[in-house]
Amino acid sequence: MPRWDPDDKERTALHEAGHAVVGWSCGAIVGCIHLDTEKQGGSAHMTFAEHFSTVEEIAYWLAGYEAEQMLKPPGSKRRAMVDVGETDRILRENEAGEELREQGRECARTRLREHESKLRVVVSHLVQYNYMDRVTFQAMMQ
Repeated sequence: MPRWDPDDKERTALHEAGHAVVGWSCGAIVGCIHLDTEKQGGSAHMTFAEHFSTVEEIAYWLAGYEAEQMLKPPGSKRRAMVDVGETDRILRENEAGEELREQGRECARTRLREHESKLRVVVSHLVQYNYMDRVTFQAMMQ
């Protein structure tokens, strides 16, 4: 297996941390964030708040790509494929158009800007350790 390119690893950490920070800012409980060094990918596991608005749910799904775009452009469309699919599902279920997607995108951008320093700390930890549990994440959000 080839060594994970450090630049791509950082982008993956940004993507997953973006989901976690925006989810947390909307009231979700982040269980853990994980970078998979074998598959060179990642995931953020969380329990969503029941009070998420449709815009916040879209913001969560778009946050990974938006975090990459904001701090280390360009964002990876490959990494965002599942996220875009989930956003498309939400739009179909709500019989909504691109205006709602753009509201979600702006919500994600706003929350990422508001919590940029926290996002950067989470990314740094992930790049170094490949994993973050709930307790560590919550401590970093204080």
